[in-house]
Amino acid sequence: MQYLNEIKNKQITVLGLGVTGLGIVRFLLSHGLSPKVVDSRANPPGIEWLSNHAPSLNTHFGNLDTADLNCSDMIIISPGLSLKTPAIASAINSGVEVIGDVELFARINTKPVVAVTGSNGKSTVVTLAYEVLKTAGFNVALGGNIGTAVLDLLSDDFDIYVLELSSFQLDTTTSLESVSATVLNVSEDHLDRYDSYQAYIDSKLTIYNGAECIVVNEDDKQTHPVSTYSAPKISFGASQGEYHLAEHNGSTYFAAKDDMLLPVNSLAVMGKHNYLNTLAVMALLSPFNISNEVYKKALGHFNGLAHRCQFVAQLGGVKYFNDSKATNVGATIAAIDSLSTGIEDLIVIAGGDAKGADLNPLKPYLKKHVKALICFGKDAKDLMALTSKSHLTQNMSEAVTLAKQFSLPGNVVLLAPACASIDMYNNYMQRGDDFVACVLAEQV
Repeated sequence: MQYLNEIKNKQITVLGLGVTGLGIVRFLLSHGLSPKVVDSRANPPGIEWLSNHAPSLNTHFGNLDTADLNCSDMIIISPGLSLKTPAIASAINSGVEVIGDVELFARINTKPVVAVTGSNGKSTVVTLAYEVLKTAGFNVALGGNIGTAVLDLLSDDFDIYVLELSSFQLDTTTSLESVSATVLNVSEDHLDRYDSYQAYIDSKLTIYNGAECIVVNEDDKQTHPVSTYSAPKISFGASQGEYHLAEHNGSTYFAAKDDMLLPVNSLAVMGKHNYLNTLAVMALLSPFNISNEVYKKALGHFNGLAHRCQFVAQLGGVKYFNDSKATNVGATIAAIDSLSTGIEDLIVIAGGDAKGADLNPLKPYLKKHVKALICFGKDAKDLMALTSKSHLTQNMSEAVTLAKQFSLPGNVVLLAPACASIDMYNNYMQRGDDFVACVLAEQV
């Protein structure tokens, strides 16, 4: 915690009083630092906590233009706020250092880190990596963009930190050092926040800065660093890469080069995307020399995460899967590709706010694998334009009812929206819960 002593006399501003911002405030207060707290909202969440626990802190709630951000020595910003916000950009231009909580963590932490980003699959990969390391006997912490905020993890003495990092978090992180780091995949997302798709990709690729081992997806060249790094590179992929899937004695195996590690049925959850996630974990954890026995035990107990190709029920010979976390086109393609076993055997429910993304890459997957595309939400008509097999509904209940009418034994009904949920729901979890409730209600 030596770094905290170095900044104790600086004027620190915590910008954004959401979950992350409040966590930053609590962390600083616990180490004797009293920041100024700023939020653009007049009545932000967390204001009651401040009133009860830190009433003497200097605060500014409301218009950022009058928050005197330029007077700060350092701003610790929440990831939900864009660095291009005029008042924030002005502070940066005037020489104020703007960092995020991950950067503060990086300046304090001395333990090994496994770092993961990507458009899709981050949460599954970090959770499985956590389970494998825990099974191997490490005292391991999981956090970042999932579960516990990174600064809260510093309160315990962990052996290893496994961190899920969003592009927004990476935008304010420059000092993170990791044993291994990966960009799992890249597809169009958050284009409402970035100037271009390439700017979004470049943000993801910064995770390789400070990595001792760079893990790339051999099936997605966008995950490969464009700069020359001295760190060794390890790859994974469906049929290529050092970690890949291979056929052996009539079964499919997780393989490392020519070494057959474990059959894929060692993994408790199904789907090609989960096999790729497992290969990514194996590549990421290769510096730790995990045994096959440990992997077999961990994989056998891993049941996946809610709202990520989550099996809901089998009704009348039809399987229902909830992939509400598929908030972009790439995730929906992965789900369709993973769950389809034939021609036009899926009924897909999609819709919401596409956030300006190009939906056209869905077309070949809809043509080959999808029997019906059922749409609702803000950008439903844009989705419907992709195929003649589309149908418009007003809400989830109507969508599930229609899906049941179209489905036959052997079919799969898949919620994979390809869009954010903010037009109709508080978050993707609420959307997924609605789908599950509607599916199970069909039994009545």
